[in-house]
Amino acid sequence: MLILTRKPSQSLSIHPHPTLDPGTPVEQVFADGPIHVQVLAVQGRQVRLGVAAPAGFCIVRDALLPPAAVSPLSEGARRVLARKLKVLMFLNCHSTHSLAAAAGLAPARVRAAESGVGALVLDDLEKIARVLEVKVVELFISPGRTAVERVVLGLLEGEGYK
Repeated sequence: MLILTRKPSQSLSIHPHPTLDPGTPVEQVFADGPIHVQVLAVQGRQVRLGVAAPAGFCIVRDALLPPAAVSPLSEGARRVLARKLKVLMFLNCHSTHSLAAAAGLAPARVRAAESGVGALVLDDLEKIARVLEVKVVELFISPGRTAVERVVLGLLEGEGYK
């Protein structure tokens, strides 16, 4: 159990653990039970909370959240990243698992970037970019600027990869 003291306007966040596969069914995430929040003490304008959650969750004071978690990527940027990754993975003959292994990441971390869903961490994107031999910024440039990328997009979209 995590024990926190909170004052007015302070908060905490409970979110899926970064290594959790975004496709994990909810019933599996809560297989070990629900999230419990208990008021342990009240002293003046402070509340002492006890928070217990299954292993698939992270509980953090908002002040300790990394900037990426506080200010997530826009939906458009996630969509561009996901499409670009699919094209680059195809061109470099990488599956989710082979890219994850080459980058030293859990497959769930690559899947989060590839699907545009889940927590994305700059360190992970740097590792992925290194393996794909591109700069991180290139991951956020819409695919289709070169003839090769347009051909790959056509192939992938023909198979339902939009």
